[in-house]
Amino acid sequence: MRAAAGGQLFLNARVDSYLRGVADPVSDASARGRLYVEAGADCVYPIGAPAHDVAVLARELEVPLNALSAADGPSARELGAAGAARVTFGGGLAQRAWEAVEHMARELRGSAG
Repeated sequence: MRAAAGGQLFLNARVDSYLRGVADPVSDASARGRLYVEAGADCVYPIGAPAHDVAVLARELEVPLNALSAADGPSARELGAAGAARVTFGGGLAQRAWEAVEHMARELRGSAG
């Protein structure tokens, strides 16, 4: 696949250990991440990993780490400080924008009487 893309491909390997509720998600994500790196992944994305686990995984894996910044989770700044090289917001940006529009609509309704 990389050859067909002329070297212009960045493989971000998503690891769902935290979503699946495994007993030891940091160990599971680390093991899966290493397998993805061995297979040629450029980055590992342990979706849902808390900042303290991001720090562990960033030290253990040989590639950049992608992390999810959700409204109810660690901020992009916290994830970066923990070692994430990339931060993803997923649908969170759209959700935050929608909440801001709803807030504005409530204010307009309230001010209109």
